[in-house]
Amino acid sequence: MTIFDSVLTFSSRQLRHLLLFGTLLLEFVALRATSQPLPDGEETLTVEAQSISIPVKTDVQIQGGHLQGVQLFNGTLIVSGSSKDFGYLGLFQLLGGDFRFLGLKKLAADPFNHAGGFQVSDNWLAIGLEDPVGKRASVIQLIDVSSFEKLSGPPVYSLKRQGEFKRSTAGAVALLKRNDHFLLAVGSWDSMVIDFYTSNGVDPYAENFEFKPWTSWDSREAKRKDWKDWDYNSYQSLQLTEDSTGLYITGLARKGNANVADVFELNTDSDPYNLLKKVATYSVQCRGDVTFRNGAGLTTFHELPSIVAVGHQLTPNTNIQIFPIKKR
Repeated sequence: MTIFDSVLTFSSRQLRHLLLFGTLLLEFVALRATSQPLPDGEETLTVEAQSISIPVKTDVQIQGGHLQGVQLFNGTLIVSGSSKDFGYLGLFQLLGGDFRFLGLKKLAADPFNHAGGFQVSDNWLAIGLEDPVGKRASVIQLIDVSSFEKLSGPPVYSLKRQGEFKRSTAGAVALLKRNDHFLLAVGSWDSMVIDFYTSNGVDPYAENFEFKPWTSWDSREAKRKDWKDWDYNSYQSLQLTEDSTGLYITGLARKGNANVADVFELNTDSDPYNLLKKVATYSVQCRGDVTFRNGAGLTTFHELPSIVAVGHQLTPNTNIQIFPIKKR
């Protein structure tokens, strides 16, 4: 077994839900990227949270580490986590009004045991696994989530990164399917630098499918004259979105006692110094062990654009909060 082999483990109780889970995963195919929640940076927003605690029982021993990312699509909740021995995904499904834990998917073993913030676009999940000790290497995995059978298998595509200390890590990964290609964003340590890649098509199963570097943006060299404010944070999660107003990347981070979402417009025709322009920022108040430091993402919940954030640990309970964004 290689470090990229995938393993799913389930209890007998969880197996009863797998057929339904596989059916619901097919709904991912019809999904498109969430529209930018703050197209107008001057809007005043109110955010009210829904808190959910989900019991988790698993036979897999998880030593050390903590949760790192979260995505919620059509009633399917996926969290990422690190541990001493491997990086993983935790899978949940909304059944009968409650989220139920379905199982654990191992992604990669030590040294790539640090699974970070991730994003699902269409029926593809992109996640980075990095070496948290050496901090010089990482692997991006592209996983098909269109069915349970495909989700259970190994990644369809992998992209290896290696380089300078803290430069080629992958703690935050974002993915957006566009008309004829995928756009991939990979944040280095603390998202100090964001590397952008584009694919040569939209079928990762194609024999010649690949991602190639497009450009890199360094926050330390960026021109911030036209930004809403000059703050740039250590983003645990990055999310790419596109709508009629433009292309955006949102960074979610813990800043002091606040949980902030900073929205940047991405101008593909610009030079690397002006590639990102900060157009909006807002914060929410998390409770308990839930913070953006553990992972957060953009979603749609009950037909409202929302933010989902996750707690520190998978077991014995996975805690999440969902923040519907409502305009006053």
